[in-house]
Amino acid sequence: MQENTRDKSTSNTSGFINRLLLKIKYSFYSALVFFVFANPETFRILQTYLGKFISFTDSAGVPTPIGFFINAGLFFLTMLGLMLLPS
Repeated sequence: MQENTRDKSTSNTSGFINRLLLKIKYSFYSALVFFVFANPETFRILQTYLGKFISFTDSAGVPTPIGFFINAGLFFLTMLGLMLLPS
């Protein structure tokens, strides 16, 4: 009886650690992807390659509202893609 309780305790601890590590992994991915998409250089790169169609930055290099929305959408799609990858 006592051995069964010990197995459940170990199982609960192991499950908790696995969930914690998974949360840490996704938090790290989120921070890294946020850094990439929030970086002003990313806005400049997008302006260089896609600026003919949509204005990502103004003449001073400041991101436009539409640039923010597009980068937020790209952030969302990237995070969704990362979460759909197998653990």
